[in-house]
Amino acid sequence: VPLLRDVAELRTLSMIAAGLGGQALSSMFRALAFDYRHYSGGLPDLLLVRARCPSTHTSGDIKDNHFVDLGEWIGEAFCKDYIEEENLNRSISMLADRDDDFLGCSKNVDSGHNKFSSKKKRQKISVIPAFPNKLQLIHSEKLVEVDCMFVEVKSANDRLDARQEDWLNIIDMCGAARVCKFGSKKQSK
Repeated sequence: VPLLRDVAELRTLSMIAAGLGGQALSSMFRALAFDYRHYSGGLPDLLLVRARCPSTHTSGDIKDNHFVDLGEWIGEAFCKDYIEEENLNRSISMLADRDDDFLGCSKNVDSGHNKFSSKKKRQKISVIPAFPNKLQLIHSEKLVEVDCMFVEVKSANDRLDARQEDWLNIIDMCGAARVCKFGSKKQSK
């Protein structure tokens, strides 16, 4: 199932890779390869992504950036129908009676039956998922630029640890990384 989920979101991952760029990705992978124990934690909390058609200059006029609807362009998890279907499935699964399956065994099955017995040979069914079409950085016949920004969120009394600082420095050298500090609203009398 994880492979199916990954393939289903391949276009989204392609969009993120295009937005980050090769230099940022190689720097991030280099850090992980260099010292996985240190860099396996501390990645920023958020990855913000936007897709836009860049502004064009025609006869001195500057047209505003046109932001691309990711659900329309990428599909996958950005699509309204997909989000509504996932929310519905989540609601249904919460309401479903889960007493029928307890610790992998049905309540109605004889306790002498062991479905994990080595005597019984299981057949593995491997399904090769269909790969989606390659992501084109064009939408409505216009070139699309993808921007990515990593954000580490901290409260007013929180601070960055060494790994978080290292990741932010690596990402900021070739991409966009920011720290968002928030505090409580001071009440005036």
